[in-house]
Amino acid sequence: MKKEEFLRTVSDCGDAIITYRSTNSRKLKYNVCTLDFDNKYIQSKKNRAKETNDSVLLFCWDTDSYRLLQPKNVTSIQPLSSILRNKR
Repeated sequence: MKKEEFLRTVSDCGDAIITYRSTNSRKLKYNVCTLDFDNKYIQSKKNRAKETNDSVLLFCWDTDSYRLLQPKNVTSIQPLSSILRNKR
């Protein structure tokens, strides 16, 4: 997946379950992530990670931390609201 497409899709989803292939082990993994950092809880968390041309900085609710993901390793993006059956 290209970075622009990834950013657009995750932005449209809000909170999303992102499935990706690990860079090291090549195993499928997932995180519940958001790109929306406009939240006091998220802003209170420390972040040392820096986004690059081939990575995207996200906040992962399930690990309670920031994470860099490479869009090229992403296999699926699913809105969390569809899993929880919430109305958007």
